[in-house]
Amino acid sequence: MSRNKKNDSQNQEPQIKETRKEALTRLFLENGLVKEDVHKDPRGFVIITRSGIDKIVSKQGITVAYEPLLLELKKDNINVVIRAAASMQGKNNKPINMMSFGEASDNNLMGGAKKFPVAMAEKRAMSRVVLKIAGFYEQGAFGQDEMVD
Repeated sequence: MSRNKKNDSQNQEPQIKETRKEALTRLFLENGLVKEDVHKDPRGFVIITRSGIDKIVSKQGITVAYEPLLLELKKDNINVVIRAAASMQGKNNKPINMMSFGEASDNNLMGGAKKFPVAMAEKRAMSRVVLKIAGFYEQGAFGQDEMVD
């Protein structure tokens, strides 16, 4: 039994300890992000622009599929929820899958976005699932499309 434990520990990759800033810097470099793709929000978190999200998708070979779960598009009541499922190849060619949701409603759409609630829900779903699967979410980064104010 102890022999198996020894073999298991030999097959595991060592845990890399890094600060949040170091992890974000590594992720930015690995995904080809530049200064224009990222900015720090005054509330203390990092925001990645739409172009940055698209770079991550391309660099990581991420595929995203969408499924509308709720489409309520009445003039006085807008509610949209879209599920996004993403996949990519991880280390040792192991597939990684992730799921998230995007929503749009009268309460979280502003200005011209009120005319395109389905597109906004899709953008939010994509931002979330891409940042989750690529490791950005766990470091406190959010997509530009997620910001309501």
